[in-house]
Amino acid sequence: MNFTDKVLLQIKNSKKKLITEEFLFKTLGLKTSFDMQAIREALKQLVKEDKIVKTARGKYMLSELSSFVRAKIFGTKQGYAFARPVDEQQKDVFIAEKNLGGAVHGDTVLISINKNSQKGKFFGGRIEGNVEKILERGTKTLIGVLTNNNGVNLVIPDDKRFADSVFIAPTDTMNAANNSKVIISIVDYPSRTKMALGKVIEVLGDASSVKTSTLAIIRSYNLKEEFPADVIAEAKSISQTVSEKDKVGRKDFTKDLVITIDGEDARDFDDAFSFQKKDNRYFLNVHIADVSHYVKEGGKMDEEAFKRGTSVYFPDHVLPMLPIELSNGICSLNPNVDRLTMSVEMVLDENANVTSYNICKGVIHSSYRMTYTSVTKILDGDKEECEKYEPIVDMLNGAAELAKKLIIKRDNAGQLDFDLPETQIIVDDDYNTVDIIRHPREMSHRLIEQFMVLTNQVVARHFCNMNAPFVYRVHEDPTPERVMAFSSFASSLGLKLNKSARPKDFQSLLVKGKNQPYSVALSKIMLRSMQKARYTPENLGHFGLALKDYCHFTSPIRRYPDLTIHRIITYILNDSLTEKKLKEMQEFVEESSIQSSETERNAEQAERAVDDQKKAEFMANKIGNIYKGFVSGASDNGIFVELDNTVDGIIFTENLPNDRYFYDEKRFSLIGKKHTYRIGDPLIVKVDSVDILSRNVNFVLSNEEELKNTINK
Repeated sequence: MNFTDKVLLQIKNSKKKLITEEFLFKTLGLKTSFDMQAIREALKQLVKEDKIVKTARGKYMLSELSSFVRAKIFGTKQGYAFARPVDEQQKDVFIAEKNLGGAVHGDTVLISINKNSQKGKFFGGRIEGNVEKILERGTKTLIGVLTNNNGVNLVIPDDKRFADSVFIAPTDTMNAANNSKVIISIVDYPSRTKMALGKVIEVLGDASSVKTSTLAIIRSYNLKEEFPADVIAEAKSISQTVSEKDKVGRKDFTKDLVITIDGEDARDFDDAFSFQKKDNRYFLNVHIADVSHYVKEGGKMDEEAFKRGTSVYFPDHVLPMLPIELSNGICSLNPNVDRLTMSVEMVLDENANVTSYNICKGVIHSSYRMTYTSVTKILDGDKEECEKYEPIVDMLNGAAELAKKLIIKRDNAGQLDFDLPETQIIVDDDYNTVDIIRHPREMSHRLIEQFMVLTNQVVARHFCNMNAPFVYRVHEDPTPERVMAFSSFASSLGLKLNKSARPKDFQSLLVKGKNQPYSVALSKIMLRSMQKARYTPENLGHFGLALKDYCHFTSPIRRYPDLTIHRIITYILNDSLTEKKLKEMQEFVEESSIQSSETERNAEQAERAVDDQKKAEFMANKIGNIYKGFVSGASDNGIFVELDNTVDGIIFTENLPNDRYFYDEKRFSLIGKKHTYRIGDPLIVKVDSVDILSRNVNFVLSNEEELKNTINK
């Protein structure tokens, strides 16, 4: 038995629950300082192996005897924190600042529960606890503003959940000027007796600059603007033309009339299609860029694409998943050049049922790069546009006819079409926001949506039936708790949700609420009641689309899960999915699903944060302007208002008519004795103040008279 095992046995045999180093020294009959050091090393090893636990007071106990709870710390700007147990069934635990034991926001810790608070008597009914051990530091870098006061450098973190300022030594500032936005690494964490110590690792620029603040948001989500040199080198080594060798074994679609339809600003074209109608049958071919031909499994580009998981879209620029040589070049289905594709040929009957299909590798030569604006004009019968694109007018009208039938079919199945208008933030060459436009969804958009959903469904069903390893896009049923909460809200609008709570039941409420003042709010609250769509190797169906089989196959330039399943399809088409490769892919789809879901959520949050900042920037010079809006939410602090241009802001309770208000969580309403503000209620508001850097827009109530005066001016 080695010395470490002897120490563990001594702890196990002791009648004491908490053991000190001194106790072990005495009971083991040790005498020298060398022996004491040996005990300390043995205890460190046992803690590392998770056989014992070290408390915040320096004592030790067996892990199995520990009543400690593993949790993650969520800090607050007030200094106290909440510990969220890993076991999601347990409630959050309040941790007073004095009991944090040096833990900060993001740390994974072991906490003990204060026995006197087991019944929730403290802090508004919350249970109190103490941090006993910090298992893993969650915050290793911070973004903040560097200030210099009398030679003392401090960084005030942007994330207020990291409540303390961080001291920076004069040699570790990277010569950043006063009031610079910087990124720091944490060298030493705070405690009761000392501040956190940090080191500047990147200077972003002047903290008052909107461009700098946008960059800070991007960095805060760990997004990368530049590709590593080896990734760029691999991308540049790829030919920008399709060779005859590349075409071998592929179906030739180059003689077909193929087009793309995208937004005016699009540069990466993932999808194209061809369409014909013959004898009451629809022949639809959907062609998707064959990115897997160029991004080789295990290569530098593949590793970087996996890390990124998705392209991220901001109003003024894009952070692509793949280098521009691929995303805008050889992989993009540009017009008038040959391109390699993964193609799905489908035949549909007059009721839009798929009667046959074929999945294959192909080569296309797109004839037209169309925009949604242009296609909308053609479908509306615009004479000039129809003459300009005469060769494809019949094709587009036939495609729209099929799309309408697909919409009806999916509506009958119960798909949830929230029909929320798309917001476009317009920026100038200096990145300043000059306009915010709310676009309605036209048939041109819906046509592409329907064709892509159909293709994703056909591909998912095919490979599910084959029982192949795959990445599915799933949207699980809403939880009973969320259904109940939404049902209460719907009742406040005079709408009743059927107890079955199937897609069709939710859909019926959207139909009833259409064109009502609360329609947008209803859609948004319904969305919040749903579970988050995610990627998984299990085919769990898609609640929102009312589909049993669904995947993401149609955007491999900008989504890694699409690229993953393209690879699997290639193996199957080439009959090269060996037993060894099958096992590898089964393991990889699990990893890819988790990574893709996480990077997608991260990208969405970053996009939302930048959009909010751009909207605040747009409103900054509109103080005093009057706008129409509606109540989009409520809280104890006031009511949230959304303007017609989608800008969100708040009216604080103190700026509402004097009353005794309380927040009704079930009805998303702020209710007083004289005044009530319900979600969807129309309002006229005035812009009171704007903070661009914190992305906050504050309103006060206005009236019809002020609105008329504004219009007349």
